[in-house]
Amino acid sequence: MIQRLITPIAAMTERVGVALFGVGNIGMIHLMNLLRDERVIVYYIVERDVAKATDVVHKYRMTDTIVLSADDASQVYADDRSRV
Repeated sequence: MIQRLITPIAAMTERVGVALFGVGNIGMIHLMNLLRDERVIVYYIVERDVAKATDVVHKYRMTDTIVLSADDASQVYADDRSRV
C-alpha cells in the first residue's frame, strides 16, 4: 500500500535546486551524493571557510555554484531556486 503512494524517483523529471551548508567531512559526503544525481543543481555552498568552499567548487567544476560565507546565508533563503 505504501509503495503506491510514493512517486518513484525515476519518474521525477524536475530538477531540484539546493544549498549545501558546510563542506566538512559530512558535508563532502552529501556533496558527492548530490553531484551524482543529475536531478540536483547545487546553487550555493555556505561555509565559514570561504577559501575551502571555493577550492571545492573549482575542484568539482561547479560553475553555477555560488560560495557564501555563513554571515551571508540569508541570500540562500531569499532565493526561490533553492528549495532543499
